[in-house]
Amino acid sequence: MKYKISHAIKTFAAISLFALAGFCSAWANSLFIGYYPDWGKWHKPAYTVDKVPYNKLTHVLWSFITPNTDGTLRGDAADDPSALDKMVALAHAAGTKVIVSLGGGGQSENFVPVASNDALRGKFITELVQFVKDHNLDGLDMDWEWEYNPVPEADTIAYSKLLTELRDALPKDKSLSAALPCSPYYGKWFTAEVLIKNLDWFGFMTYDMTGDWDEKAMFDSPLYPHDGYTTWSWQETFEYWSKRGVPAEKMVFGIPSFGFEFQGATGPGTDFTKGTAKQIAYKDIVTNTDWKYFYDSVAVEPYGVSSTGYVTFEDPHSSAVKSRWVKENGYAGIMVWEVSHDYIEGVGNPILDSIAVVLREGTTGIRDFHMKRAVDSRLDASQMQNTQIKRVDALGKRVQNADRNRHWKNRLEFKVEP
Repeated sequence: MKYKISHAIKTFAAISLFALAGFCSAWANSLFIGYYPDWGKWHKPAYTVDKVPYNKLTHVLWSFITPNTDGTLRGDAADDPSALDKMVALAHAAGTKVIVSLGGGGQSENFVPVASNDALRGKFITELVQFVKDHNLDGLDMDWEWEYNPVPEADTIAYSKLLTELRDALPKDKSLSAALPCSPYYGKWFTAEVLIKNLDWFGFMTYDMTGDWDEKAMFDSPLYPHDGYTTWSWQETFEYWSKRGVPAEKMVFGIPSFGFEFQGATGPGTDFTKGTAKQIAYKDIVTNTDWKYFYDSVAVEPYGVSSTGYVTFEDPHSSAVKSRWVKENGYAGIMVWEVSHDYIEGVGNPILDSIAVVLREGTTGIRDFHMKRAVDSRLDASQMQNTQIKRVDALGKRVQNADRNRHWKNRLEFKVEP
C-alpha cells in the first residue's frame, strides 16, 4: 500500500494532537523512557539537557557511564556532572525520573575485567551507589553489550554477579533495569532467572533488526513478522522472552527514532550495496525530498525509496500503533533510542509526542484487538460502522474517519483521543 508523506515540516507545529500542556504528570501505569546521548552537545544545533521533553517522559536515561579498568567511573557525567545535575533538577521539577545507563554499544569493553574480579567489581558497585546518592539519581540501567558471539560462560557469570550485587547494594527505592537483546542470538547468553529476580523492567532493544550484516535490506523494527521482509519482530520478542519466564508487566519495547538507509536497495527484501547500510536520524529522513514513502501494514513499518536506495524507519504513525500494542497487551511501556534523533528545531519531537499521547490515555477503545488477532484474524466490519476512530498520519496530522474498514483490515486503527 503506497503511503505518501508531505515534506512540509512546518505542519508539525500546527498539530493540535500534540498539544500536551493539558496532560497531568500522572501516568496510567505505562513507562515512557527516553535515552539522552551525552554527546548531544556536539550536535549542530546542540542538543542539550534543557531541550529534553521531560513532561512527556516517565524516565530519562543519561547515556553513558562505563567502568575504567580499575573499577572507577568513566564518562562525561563522571568527569563533569554539571549537565547531569541540571538534568536532574529539570526532570524532577516535571515529575520525571533520571537514571544513568551503564555501558552502551562499543563502550562495554571494560565490563569483563572489572565484573570478573571480586575486588574490582566491588569497587565499581561502591562508586556507582555513591554516584547515585551524590547526584540524586533514581536508579541505574545496565547496557553491557557483548560484541562477540558465542559469549564465554565466564562472562555470563560475571554479568549475573554484577547485576545481583548491584541490586543488593542499591537502596530499595532506586530502580535497576537493563537494555537487553530482543532475540535469542544474544539473548540466550543471559541467565533469565537472574534478570527476573533483580530487574524492575526489561528494556528490549527491538531495533537494529537489520543492517549491513544482513544479506537483504529488511525492516528495522517490525511489530509483526512479514515473510521476506523481516528477520525478527516485536511479537517474536514477546514470545521468546515470555517462554523464558519474563512477566509481560516487566517488558519495555524499544522504538528507534532513527532509520537504516541501504544504498542500491529498491525496497524491503531486496539486494543492497554491501558496506553502505547506515543509521540516519528521523529528522534527516523527513527533510530529505528524494524519498518516496510507503507503508507496510503487516509489519507496521513505513519506508522510503529513492533513485539511490531504501530507508526503513519509524514515524509518529507506526510509533502510535506500536504504543497501542504495548498498551493493549499490558506490557510495561516504551523506550526510545534516542531523544535527539527526532528533535526538530521550532517543532519538537514528533515521534515522542505520538507515543506520549497513546501511553497517557486512560482508556484505549480497541477491545482486545491484538489478543483477538492471535486467535481469529477475521474482523467484524459491521462493528466498526458505529465506532468513531481518529488517526494520525506519518507526520502526526490527524486523520478522521477516512476509509475506516480498509485501515481496520490492515491493522492500522487506533484511537488518539479518549
